[in-house]
Amino acid sequence: MGSPPNTEDAAIIDAGIEEAVELPSTRPNDLRHYLQQRVAASHREPSAQSPRQTAPRPLKAGNGRIRPILKSLDAVLNHVVAAANGEAPRALLVSSASPKADAAAEAIEIARGFVAKRERVVLVDLTRSASAVSGALGLPRAPGFTDLLAGRAGFEDVIRIDPDTALQVIPAGNPAIKSDGDELARFGRLFDALTKAYDCVVLHADYDAAKKLKPALRLELPVMVAVLPKGASAKGGQEDLSEFVRLGCPIVVYEQDGKGARSGFFGRVAAMG
Repeated sequence: MGSPPNTEDAAIIDAGIEEAVELPSTRPNDLRHYLQQRVAASHREPSAQSPRQTAPRPLKAGNGRIRPILKSLDAVLNHVVAAANGEAPRALLVSSASPKADAAAEAIEIARGFVAKRERVVLVDLTRSASAVSGALGLPRAPGFTDLLAGRAGFEDVIRIDPDTALQVIPAGNPAIKSDGDELARFGRLFDALTKAYDCVVLHADYDAAKKLKPALRLELPVMVAVLPKGASAKGGQEDLSEFVRLGCPIVVYEQDGKGARSGFFGRVAAMG
């Protein structure tokens, strides 16, 4: 098991401070304090499976094929909101479904879109590759999630603000940092803390990161957006997508059109729902 995020977190654990009863306000400092409390509380909680882990959700898949394959981010947003019963989901994974795809731009646009529907939205970058969201947002990559996961940084060190919206961002962090102990268990505690503190948590991952974290995310996601490179549907291959069927959630498939993210995408979200 990795060490606590920082000395403040360790002090919270030692003192046995009880978990906050209500969600914090929208101020970043309050959210960071609440997140530290959530992580501390998770060290004391039993390891029994949560109710979400005992009831698999139906898959949008049949005969090994996942459909439909969408070619606009507007259609993706419609499907995601529909899968979450008309609201922004509490959590969403946006991942490249092929080593040849880069889903960073789509993750940013989807997360920005939900800012118009929700007060508290955070984009968390899980990638260790070059396809990080920080570059497109003009934010430093580190410290970020890998530093947090390894216990080398706290939430107050890694939470940043998108220059163009109210979206909060946890960048990818130093790709060379490795966590001690059970990384998947520690990821689970951080993920739980984030979903309790924010209305919507958007996770971005490259293909390798998504595969690695698949056991920790199984049955924990309301929906996933799988991003395919341009022309992938014409080849008819579903091998990469099959990696994610066992996540146990509906999978919305988006094929890139080669034109980049659409600037008007998130401007239309407020009219939905």
